[in-house]
Amino acid sequence: MLLTSDHRENAMPDHYRFGTSELRPAERQLLIDDAPAALGAKAFDLLLALIQRRERVVDKAELFDAVWPGLVVEENNLHVQISSLRKLLGPSAITTVHGRGFRFVAALESDAATTAGSGGETKHPNNLPQLRTRFIGREKALGDCAGLLHDARLLTLSGIGGCGKTRLAQELAQRQLPAFPDGVWFVDLGPLQDAERVPATVATTLGIKDAIVAPLERLTEHLKSRQTLVVLDSCEHVIDAAVESIDALLEKCNAVKIVATSREALGMQGEQIFMVRSLSLPATTDVDEMLRSEAVRLFVDHARLALPDFTVDEGNAAAIAEICRRLDGIALAIELAAARVKVLSVDEIRARLDDRFRLLTGGNRAMPRHQTLHATMQWSHDLLTAPERRLFRRLAVFAGGCTLAAATDVSGDAADEYDTLERLTALHDKSLLIVDRDTQAHPRYRTLETVRQYAAERLNEAGEGDDIRTRHLLHYVALAERAAPGMEGPRQGEWFAALWQEQENLLAAHAWCAHAAQGGERALRLVASLWRYWSGTSQCAGGYRLAEAALDLTAGDPDSADRGRARFAMSYFALRLGRYDVVLSSAERSLAIGRTLGDAGLIARALTGVGMGLATTGQPRRAIVAYEEAIGVARSEKDGASLSFALNGIAEVHRELGNLADAQGFYEQSIALARAQENARETATGLGNLASLLIASGQLDRARTTLAESMALGSGIGSKAMVECQLDVVAALAAASASHSTAARFHGATLARMRESGTRHDPVDEAFIAGWMARSREAIGTAAFGAAEAEGKALGYDVAMAERNRWLSGSE
Repeated sequence: MLLTSDHRENAMPDHYRFGTSELRPAERQLLIDDAPAALGAKAFDLLLALIQRRERVVDKAELFDAVWPGLVVEENNLHVQISSLRKLLGPSAITTVHGRGFRFVAALESDAATTAGSGGETKHPNNLPQLRTRFIGREKALGDCAGLLHDARLLTLSGIGGCGKTRLAQELAQRQLPAFPDGVWFVDLGPLQDAERVPATVATTLGIKDAIVAPLERLTEHLKSRQTLVVLDSCEHVIDAAVESIDALLEKCNAVKIVATSREALGMQGEQIFMVRSLSLPATTDVDEMLRSEAVRLFVDHARLALPDFTVDEGNAAAIAEICRRLDGIALAIELAAARVKVLSVDEIRARLDDRFRLLTGGNRAMPRHQTLHATMQWSHDLLTAPERRLFRRLAVFAGGCTLAAATDVSGDAADEYDTLERLTALHDKSLLIVDRDTQAHPRYRTLETVRQYAAERLNEAGEGDDIRTRHLLHYVALAERAAPGMEGPRQGEWFAALWQEQENLLAAHAWCAHAAQGGERALRLVASLWRYWSGTSQCAGGYRLAEAALDLTAGDPDSADRGRARFAMSYFALRLGRYDVVLSSAERSLAIGRTLGDAGLIARALTGVGMGLATTGQPRRAIVAYEEAIGVARSEKDGASLSFALNGIAEVHRELGNLADAQGFYEQSIALARAQENARETATGLGNLASLLIASGQLDRARTTLAESMALGSGIGSKAMVECQLDVVAALAAASASHSTAARFHGATLARMRESGTRHDPVDEAFIAGWMARSREAIGTAAFGAAEAEGKALGYDVAMAERNRWLSGSE
């Protein structure tokens, strides 16, 4: 017989699950999204009483007896508790039946397939596996899939191997039981080696006897009048046969619906595709925030299967977050990693992720393709054609994705971009490639890190690793050399944005230089071309290390123009980092190479570097001589970019010496030249320096408009480095305007940004800012200044920039 309501009330399950919530009576705990919810004792008792009596309306008197036994309680107390439960669970979990009482109406998981006592039949026929682990998260995905299945007859859950397609399909099927009176049937096609056995396997699973001959006809005859849901799991390796069977079922069985899981879509008319994404990742390492992440909750849940007292705390939060991120939120990978906590600490698991295919083993023995992370990757790889496999493994050299043009150039295996596009499309359709469309006008193609590691193994096994990595290096050397002049012209914003997208590839190319033939020479070319990029994105410390590595690789080689330009790049990075002895020595070596080679362009830039080095080491008169020669060479070569750069440099020295009229003249020449070249970066730099001079000479209104233009130009090309440095000039303007608290606040924001990047002001700017901040500190007192400065340090970049804009516009 079926369990009665009284039987249900007397039985005390260890938990009740409904939606994203779980009530644990023994622990007197309510979990929402697997995190403990704040729930008072009486509210807990009321919820438990309603759940235990969920098959009927419970009147108020019975609830008072259950929750407040032996007490006289005002009726308002009951309504207060009901209201608090609805705030936590949503307004529809508990319904009010006016004049009668209340009823718990949320669907419990245990009710979906209620079974009779021993020997009885199920209320809803099914063969769904009895799942031994909890379903973590993805409630929205379940809701979306349920809605799609309501409107479509074929729903395909597609995604990378191990992402959780099967588990989602099983949970969806469990919750769909009441909608299919003739049953819900789960058919695992994964073990099939012979695609022709698909219809027979489905028929056998549904209990159709003697379906050896004409199994598809027997199957459609059996289901033609039944309202049934069939779940076909792992269709990708028998896809043609699966499509044939599905097509027949949908054509001849009007009440049948099908959920398929496959690493690629079936490509059928009327197919509704739902992409199963990776689990949500933690945004921070705050413990409470982390427990809202699906990936972290899955890790913790499976870790507790191996180590029941496992918890997330401040000591292991960062390691767990990194594990989940580096495993790309792939459910299978996270489950396998969590299982290792019985023998390894989470820090040890994290440290071994570079060898993840050996680490992540020991999965589901009943499903060989899910026993190891390697096995699930191998399963997908085996389904690729030979050309698809070649492109797949060669894409492993890209870090952070690539464009279509890059994939075509580096893979070296396609007739043209259309050929590459066809293979990229196939890899995407088979859930091995992600297409990012929100980065720039051109889509980018990338793999998850787990997939990339597997592809790299295949690349090395094929003996192609060195060759493809060298092709990758050459591609990005060429890109850098195309970008170099662009970063000083009208499209510099576009070039900086493009290089930002390719930064990981540029770093990978640099790293391969140590192993490639002629790698040193190519490393110099990268440094020479990209110095503007690294400095303009506040990455001078990284740029310095790359320059140093390139010069070390070519130690003992004959001097070249690229070596001279790399020396200049090192000089400029050193200036921004405050390493003034290196500024001068590197610039002098760059100049010596330029003079030896007779390279006028290099000589002009190197002389500017020498001028910077002399100025920062207390030799301003000699610096002026160097700058004057640089200006002369640049003029004779009609090198506008170098000329503008040198004019700005000589102006800085004159400003330091107090020659403000001379300085202003040189600034204005530099700015006019930069404007003519549509060089927004150099224009903004000159305007910012000119604003400092105007502040020093008391021209505050003009300084404000000049700074506003400089900041707008810098923001327009996405140059945080320039904007952050010039925020201190805004602080000086605020101090000169007697807005001393604002000055301290902006100065604090600048200090925080520069500390992050490891950069500092030039000595002339350092002295200029320090003088104005001393005035503000004296005006409002050390304590008030320090408090305002601390507030500024705590500001995020966007907030600081918004405050700056409001102040400059006069709205504050």
